[in-house]
Amino acid sequence: MRSAMHQAGAAALTELLKFDPPSLEQRQLPCACGHTAHYVELRSKTVLTAVGKAKCLRPYYLCDRCHRGQFPIDVELDVENTELSPGVRRMLATVGQQAAFDQGRQQMELLAGLSVTTKAVERTAEAIGADIERRQQRELVTVSSSATSGQTTTFTARGSNGNFCNFRHSK
Repeated sequence: MRSAMHQAGAAALTELLKFDPPSLEQRQLPCACGHTAHYVELRSKTVLTAVGKAKCLRPYYLCDRCHRGQFPIDVELDVENTELSPGVRRMLATVGQQAAFDQGRQQMELLAGLSVTTKAVERTAEAIGADIERRQQRELVTVSSSATSGQTTTFTARGSNGNFCNFRHSK
């Protein structure tokens, strides 16, 4: 029953992820090189989601100058440079932090009915862990000087819990 529901969900999601070619006004995008990327065609990508594999048919743009391709839909759906949906990445990170990576792979099969490799659990758990660490460091290091008067400087810092703290430093 679960397998049938997953197949139906993946089929429905595949239909939702079939994007139309862009209108004539939307066939150009700015490229990072400073020039313009032009719409070329619709291209397909398989994404592993919480309900199984779904195909995404989305517009592809190419810059004539630097030859860099772009998939704006991938950015919007948060699947740029990955074949794992954000939901699956969160699941992999969760099972990857709870136990050995191979055990996490087995849990994904057992609990979600998704076949993933041990390496996928490891890479995803480590990447998300590193991202969380970077964000926490950035929040702690993003200390902005709010006032400097003579020998005393007041700093405001945001902690990883979201709270703001004021610090005063006297010379």
